[in-house]
Amino acid sequence: MSSLRTCKSPSTAENESPKTESNGRTSKRGRSRQSKEDGNHNGNSDTNTTAVNEGDTGYRAGSIKRISLRNFVTYSEIEITPGPNMNMIIGPNGTGKSTIVCAIALGLGEKPSLLGRSTTVSEFVKHGCDRGVIEITLAGNGGEEPEGGDIRVSREIIRETNKSNWKINGSPVPFTEIQKTMRGLNIQVNNLCQFLPQDRVVEFSKMSTQELLKETQCAVGREDLLELQKELVQLRSEEQRLMAEMHRGSQDADNMRKQNDVLERDVKRWQERQAAESNIRVLEALIPVVKYKEAKSVHDSAKVVRNQAHAHYQQLKNDSGPAQEEIQQLEAKIARTETKRQGLLAERTEVERTMRKQLRGLEEYEKKQRDLSTDQAELKKRNQRRHEAIAQLRAEVSRLEASHPARAPDEGGESDEMRRVAAELREVKLQTSSEIVAVQDEQRELMRAGREANKEIELRDQRLQALDDVLARKRETLRTASHDTFKALEWLEANRDKFSQHVFAPICLEAAVKDSSRYANLVESVVSASSLRTFVTQCDEDYVTFTREVNDRQRLRVDVVSYHKDLDDFRAPHPRDTLSKLGFDGYMLDFVEAPRKVLAALCSRDKIHEIPVALGSVNHEVIETKRLFREYVADGTRFTITRGRYGTRAATVTTSRVQRQARILASGETDEVRATRERLHSEISGFRDQLQENENSMRRLGLRDKRARDKHRQADAREKELKEERARLAAVVGKWQRDQIHLETKRAQLATMVADDQRDGDQSQIAQDRVRIAQQLRQNSADRAAAVGEIAASAGSLGDLTHRLMVASLEGFRHAHAHNALTAMATRQREAVAEAQREYEAAARDFEAAKLAARECLADTRRATDAMGDDERAAVRAAQDERTQATVAELEVELHTSMQRLSMASSSGLSARVMEQYEERQALLASLVGAQQRREAELGRIRRAKQRARGAWEPPLVELSKRISDRFGAMFDEIGCMGEVRLVRAGGSSGDPAGDPAGDSGDEDFGAWGVEIRVAFRRNEQLQALDNHRQSGGERAVATIVYLQALQALAAAPFRVVDEINQGMDQRNERLVHRLIVASACRPASPQYFLITPKLLQDLDYHPRMRVLCIYNGEWQPETFNFGRYISNARRSAATAA
Repeated sequence: MSSLRTCKSPSTAENESPKTESNGRTSKRGRSRQSKEDGNHNGNSDTNTTAVNEGDTGYRAGSIKRISLRNFVTYSEIEITPGPNMNMIIGPNGTGKSTIVCAIALGLGEKPSLLGRSTTVSEFVKHGCDRGVIEITLAGNGGEEPEGGDIRVSREIIRETNKSNWKINGSPVPFTEIQKTMRGLNIQVNNLCQFLPQDRVVEFSKMSTQELLKETQCAVGREDLLELQKELVQLRSEEQRLMAEMHRGSQDADNMRKQNDVLERDVKRWQERQAAESNIRVLEALIPVVKYKEAKSVHDSAKVVRNQAHAHYQQLKNDSGPAQEEIQQLEAKIARTETKRQGLLAERTEVERTMRKQLRGLEEYEKKQRDLSTDQAELKKRNQRRHEAIAQLRAEVSRLEASHPARAPDEGGESDEMRRVAAELREVKLQTSSEIVAVQDEQRELMRAGREANKEIELRDQRLQALDDVLARKRETLRTASHDTFKALEWLEANRDKFSQHVFAPICLEAAVKDSSRYANLVESVVSASSLRTFVTQCDEDYVTFTREVNDRQRLRVDVVSYHKDLDDFRAPHPRDTLSKLGFDGYMLDFVEAPRKVLAALCSRDKIHEIPVALGSVNHEVIETKRLFREYVADGTRFTITRGRYGTRAATVTTSRVQRQARILASGETDEVRATRERLHSEISGFRDQLQENENSMRRLGLRDKRARDKHRQADAREKELKEERARLAAVVGKWQRDQIHLETKRAQLATMVADDQRDGDQSQIAQDRVRIAQQLRQNSADRAAAVGEIAASAGSLGDLTHRLMVASLEGFRHAHAHNALTAMATRQREAVAEAQREYEAAARDFEAAKLAARECLADTRRATDAMGDDERAAVRAAQDERTQATVAELEVELHTSMQRLSMASSSGLSARVMEQYEERQALLASLVGAQQRREAELGRIRRAKQRARGAWEPPLVELSKRISDRFGAMFDEIGCMGEVRLVRAGGSSGDPAGDPAGDSGDEDFGAWGVEIRVAFRRNEQLQALDNHRQSGGERAVATIVYLQALQALAAAPFRVVDEINQGMDQRNERLVHRLIVASACRPASPQYFLITPKLLQDLDYHPRMRVLCIYNGEWQPETFNFGRYISNARRSAATAA
C-alpha cells in the first residue's frame, strides 16, 4: 500500500525555466500567488489554472469540458476547463499535472491499478481529509448548446471504507451505469492508445503485437472489427472442436460396425451354447445313475472278497499255534547248552593262561642256555682277540701321532684387523637399519598425511556441492520467473566462446545479499525485477552480438545492458557516519555482493549507492528538512520523496510496504559464501599440492631406502665373508682338537687293553670261569626239563577241555539250527496271518467304501432326478436307453467336452442379451451416422460464417493498418527516421507493411494476429521491431507518440491523454514531435487531446486551436500576485495585437 503526503520546504529561486503563455511567446516565470480578493476560484484552493486562447471549434460527444477536484491528492480545490482540441498542461515537476491525469481516469470509472501508483482508490484522497471528490463534465450529443446534453459525472471517494459514491448529473447511480455511459461515449481509459499515463508509458513498448492490435482497433473506434476478430476466434475454436468430434464420431461408427459384425457370429455361437447347456444337464443327471449301477456292482463284489479274506485269515491264525511251542522248547535247550559252553570256555582260558606262563619260563631257560654257551665260547676266543686289538691300537696310535701336529694351529687368525672390520660392519648395519627404520617412519607419516589430506579434500568437495545446490535453486527460481531469460542464459553458457569479454549472467545469479534473511526483501523492494533478470556485457561488441542473437533472432524478451563506468564512478551522497546518526545500517550497495561491473549496473539502473537502508526506524523529519535523500528504506517501508522544482520545492512523500520475504535474492551467494567457496577451492588446492609434495617425498624416501638397503646388503655380504673366514679358522682348530681327542682316546684304550692283558696273564682265573659256566649249564638244563614236563601236563588238560567245548558247541549249533528253521517258519506263518489280516481289513474297507459310494450315488441320482421336470426325466431315460453300455468315464469325457465348448462360448462374452445388444447397436450406429451428418452440416455453416466474418474483418483491417503505416511512415520521415506498421498474421508472417489480403488455413489462428511497429532511427540501420529492449527510452517515446498521432485522424475516441511522453527526447526530436502533435491535434473535427509536460522548449509551434493550461500549485506561489488581473491584462494584450 502506498500513501501521499505533502511536506513544507523552504522556498528557492533556483532552476527557473521559461513558460509558454497563451500567445505562443516565451517569457520568464514570475513569482505570483492568488490573492484572497481574486474571485475566480474557491478561497480554499491553492491551485490556479490559466486557460489562454479560446479558439474552440466545438466539443465532440464524450470530450471533457470541465474537471473539478476537491481534496484530491495535493489539490484542496481546483477547476479546469479544457478546450475541444489540443490542451497542453504545463507546470513544474511536483505541481500536480499527472494528478489531473489520475483524476480523469478515476473520475471516468477506471481502477487505480491502471495508473501504476496505488492499488487502492483511498490513497488518492488528500492527506488529512476523509473524502475526496472528482467531477468531470462530458460533452453530450448536444455539446454545442450551453449545458445542453452535457453529462456531469461525479465520484466521491471515502478514505475509511475505500469505496466510492457515483452520480450522473447529480443523481446517484450504480457503477454499472457509469460503465454503460462510458461505453456509449466510446471512452476507453484502459486503452493505452487513448490514455497513456506517465507511469505506463513504458508499458506501451512492452505490449505484444496481439495486445497492440486489440488496443488499436478500440482506439480507432472499430470495436466492430474487434468483435469480428473475437467471432473469428470463436468460430475457429468451434470448427476445430467439430472437426475433432467428427474424427471421434467416425472412429466410433467404424468401431460400432466392427462390433456388430462380431455380434452376428455371436448369435450363432449363442445357439450352439444353448444346445451344449441342454446336453450338459442330461449328462449331469445320467452320470449319477450310471455311477450308482457301477457302485452297486462294486459293492456286491467287495462283499464276496471280504468274506473270503476273513475265512483265509482265520485258517492261517489256527495253523500257526504248534510251531510256537516247539520254538519255546528249543530256546530252553539252547540256553542250557550255552551255559555249559561258557563254563568250559572259562576253564580252557585259565589253562591257556597257565600254559603261556610256563612257555615264557621255558624261553627264559633256553635264553640262559644260549648265553652260557656263548660265554663259554667267548672265554676261549677273548685272549686272542685282545692281542689283535692291542696290535691294531698301537698301529692306529702311531699313525695318528705321525699325522697330528704336536702343537695346536695358531688361533690368532682372527686378528685385530678382522675384529675392527667386524666392528665397522656392525656400525654400518646399525646405521643403515636406523636409516631404513627412519625412512619407513617417514613413509608411514606421509601415507597418514595423504589419507588425512584426501579425507579433507572429500569433506570440502561435499561442502562445495552443497554450495552448488544453492546456485541450482536460484537457477530454478529464474526458470520459473522468466522462461525467456533462462533460455537466453542457456544459450550464453553454450556460446561464451563468441564473446571477447566475460558476459555476466542475469544479476539475480551474479549478485547476493549479505545477511539475506534480513536484507534480501529490502534490496528487492528497490532493485526492480527487470534489473534482476538483466544480462551485463562489458563492451559494445559483446552487447551487439548478444542482442542480435537473443532479441532479434530468437525474439526473446530479455534485458541486456552495457556500461562503461566503473563502480568507483558512483559516489555515495553522504558519509556513512551521517547514516549511522540518522539510524541507517548503510547504503543498499553495502549489502549487495557481486562483480564490480554488475554492481555498477545496479548503481546506474537502481541507484543502490544512493539509497540508505535501516531495519528499524530513522529520523524522518531530519531527512525531509535537510533534503538528504530522495529515496530510502526503513522499518519495512520504502519512502520516495519528490520535490517541486520551483518556489519552496514542497516535498511529496510516497510510502509503500516492503514485501515480507524475498522471492529471488533470498538464497543468494554472499561474500561470505563466495569467500567460503574460494577458501574451500584454495584449501583443496593446498591439500592437492601437499599430496603432490608427499608423492615427491615418497619417491625421495624410496631412493634413500634403496641406498640404505643396498649398503646394508653390502655389509651383510662382507660380514658373511668374515664369518666364513672365522668358520674356516674355527674348523681347522676344531679338527686339530678332534684329532687330539681321538688320539688321546686311542692311547687310553691301548693302555687299558694292555693292563687287562697283563691282568689276564694268570691262567687260574680262566679255569675258574670255565668251571663256573659248566655248573650253570647243568643246573639250567635240569630246570628246563622240569618246565617241559609241566607244559606237557597243561597241554593234556587243554586238549580235553577243547574236546568237551567242541561237543557242547556242536550241540548248541544243532539246537540253534532247529530253532532258526522253526523261527523262520513261524515268521512266515505270522507274515501270512498279518497279510491275510490286512487283506481282510482292506476288503472290509473296500466293502464299506463301496456301500457308502453306492448310497451317495443313489442320493445323487435322486437329487438329480427330483429337480427335473417330466420332460427332462424322459430325456434322461432316453439317454440311458441309448447308452446302456456307456461307462461313467465315457460319460464324463463327453460332459467335459460339452463343458469346454460351453466355456469357450462363455469366454467370448455371450449372454442372453446378445440379440438385444445387436439390435441396440444397430440403432446406435444409425444415430452416430445421423450425428455425423449433422456435424458436417454445422461445420459447413461455421466455415461459411468464418469466411463471411473474415471477409468483413480482414480487408478493413488491412486497409486500417495500411493507413496507419502510411501516416506513421510519413511522420517518421519528417523527423529523418524510418518507420512502418505491419499487420502480423498467425505464424509470424507479416508480408508487406499493409499485409496480404489473401489468407490461407495456416493463418487462421486469429487470436495470434497482431500489429508490429518497426522503426529505424538512423538511415543506415534496418527496421527493427519496437520493444523495451532494443531502443532507448527517448526512442521508444518518439515511436509511441508518433504511433498515437498516426491514430489521431482515425480515432473514434472523444479524447486522448498523453502524460510526459517527451521525457528522454533530445531537443530536435522533441521539437519535431511537438510539431506533429500540434498539426494532428489541431485539425478541424479532430478528437480532444491532452498533452502533459513539465518542460517546454522556446519557439515551439503554436496553433489557435491550442489551449495551454498552466498549473500554479504549491507553497512556492507568491503572496501578492493577482491571477485575475494577470489574465485580464493578457487578454487585452492579445486583443490589441489582433
